[in-house]
Amino acid sequence: MRLLHERHQFRLALCGHKAVEAGGVCLLLMVQGHLGMITMTHLEIASQTGLLAVVPVLGVTFTKHARHFVNRWTTSAFVAVSTFVADSLVHASHYEGEYTEAALTGLGAFVFSVAVSYTPIGKWIDRLAESFLHRDHAVASV
Repeated sequence: MRLLHERHQFRLALCGHKAVEAGGVCLLLMVQGHLGMITMTHLEIASQTGLLAVVPVLGVTFTKHARHFVNRWTTSAFVAVSTFVADSLVHASHYEGEYTEAALTGLGAFVFSVAVSYTPIGKWIDRLAESFLHRDHAVASV
């Protein structure tokens, strides 16, 4: 029962954390770094992008592949791809090229994700992710 609880904690922490990363980068790029230009519409669009970006992340946590989220690089790469797709679906690019902003948002989410993974909250999420590793070892030994 304890492992189930830790897994749900991990899902909540991971998805909340990654939604903020994806949405934050999206917001910054939408206003092209001019933070004074942020409107409620920008916040709404960035929130949609962040939430849509974590849907695949959440889905993977219910599969045997969730153990890969213990690795910060794998997690960050997956979030980057999800963010690229989400950003390209939610709004048009504010830069030259149809997918330029989505690509920059994905890249920014990757960098932000890696950077945050070295902070105390990132390390706490990594410890929660280890519950997925223990399940695999328990299943293998049965």
